Amino acid sequence: MSGVVVLGGAGGIGSAVVSELLGEGRPVVAVDIAPPPPEHVDVPWIRGDATDPAVVGAAFDTLGSVTGLVHCLLSEHRAPFTEQTTDALRRVLDVGAVSALEPLQQLIGRAGGRPCAAVLVSSIHAGLAWAGQAPYAMAKAALEALGRAAAVELGPRGLRCNVVRPGFVKVPRNAHRWQDAATRDALTGLQPLGELAEPEDVARVIAFLLGDRARFVSGETVTVDGAMTAALPEPPAPSRTS
Repeated sequence: MSGVVVLGGAGGIGSAVVSELLGEGRPVVAVDIAPPPPEHVDVPWIRGDATDPAVVGAAFDTLGSVTGLVHCLLSEHRAPFTEQTTDALRRVLDVGAVSALEPLQQLIGRAGGRPCAAVLVSSIHAGLAWAGQAPYAMAKAALEALGRAAAVELGPRGLRCNVVRPGFVKVPRNAHRWQDAATRDALTGLQPLGELAEPEDVARVIAFLLGDRARFVSGETVTVDGAMTAALPEPPAPSRTS
């Protein structure tokens, strides 16, 4: 089987993607500025900045035959809207969206006309905003637009490109939320399925989109949030007086 390059392989979702693909028998090389977690010490690992095209190129070279790409990079700058800066916005946009351009170009170039697939990991923040998260929301929305453009323009050359939009996932980056009982209960209360997503829930969808069973799925944004964003909060019924 041809290989997959996973950008951001040390993160919660990225690490789960690496494990899922290895379980399917697919060769994987991961790129991250962080070292591999203990369960992935034997995985080909490029320790470096995944926004650097040369680092990404080294990852493609490691496997030789690559027809899959997962972009799972993010940056944040939390601040009130009136205190955000253009420098911070550009930095978050560069990491979260612009960094996907050249890896997609490398994938289509190295595939040499063979069918290939990319999955870009977005967030429900692309369509819903939290206060203090303007740069992150903008970057994820831009990433989704880039994915659609790639699917349309590069489809004739064999590329399928899809976006996965996770909801609230129990990853280490969010541990301060889901490890706090009150916050966890509040978040769980927003979930029609009554629980929070695990990284593996997202990874399985990503692996499916990379595989042959999704051969005619392209240009899609797949939300993996347990119907959280499908739910319209219902106000309490007015009290009845006799």
